[in-house]
Amino acid sequence: MKVLSLGAGVQSSTLLLMACRDQIEKPAAAIFADTGWEDPRTYVHLEFLKREAAAAGIPVLVVSNGNIRDDLLNAAEMKTEFIMVPLFLKSGNQILMGRRECTYNYKMRPVRAKIRELLGITPTAFVPHDAVEVWVGISIDEYQRAAPSRKKWLQNRFPLVEMQMTRGDCEMWLHQHYPGLIVPKSACIGCPFHSKDCWSDISHDEDMWSDVIEVDEAIRTGRKDDRLQFLHSKGIPLAEVDFRTPEDKGQLAFPFYQEERWKFFAKLDIWLPKSN
Repeated sequence: MKVLSLGAGVQSSTLLLMACRDQIEKPAAAIFADTGWEDPRTYVHLEFLKREAAAAGIPVLVVSNGNIRDDLLNAAEMKTEFIMVPLFLKSGNQILMGRRECTYNYKMRPVRAKIRELLGITPTAFVPHDAVEVWVGISIDEYQRAAPSRKKWLQNRFPLVEMQMTRGDCEMWLHQHYPGLIVPKSACIGCPFHSKDCWSDISHDEDMWSDVIEVDEAIRTGRKDDRLQFLHSKGIPLAEVDFRTPEDKGQLAFPFYQEERWKFFAKLDIWLPKSN
């Protein structure tokens, strides 16, 4: 049985929509694991994917292993060491990142449980080797993330890698076949792995920003030891992080246009080949 692990991001959305248009084989199902703390735009996009997939005869199934936001707040309130989310732990001037188990617990486990349900097999029953092929939306530029499954009954497959498609290729394909479609980044709102641009984007949405600020403050002293917990790698409250770009701060960018580049390198007596 072939199943698509649907994160609803650019890559996995491309795979599902390719299957909908018969450009690749259709999986038996696409499974989306809902952490309960996804970007609201992801849920809107997921509804679009459901409609497209339904028209193509591909069921999109939504599974869950609980609400990661609620679990995080409950753990902090009870001062239970919460190792499922890789929070930044600060003690003095030292900042370390906690263990990451959220992907396994809130994504992989519920997907695998649903696959067993589709097979009609109980959670502890034996499954023959290579009984299931799970398609994962990892592109060729992320090849280092492509790893084999540790379960003998389940085989990971990476169709985008096989097709030599990058994330940029996926974006081009989506633009060609679904003009105007905007695919949001698939991640929890308060994911500690957010880049500066992601945090900046969230900070411009009042509802999401107030949400992550509330969680960031609530987890601060949610440990039995003296280490403080933060969502941001700087080890300071999220509300105090400056996400502005140099241009936002009023600093002028210094673009090296072609003519300026020639003048600059000429002063250094460096030869550059002339462009046609």
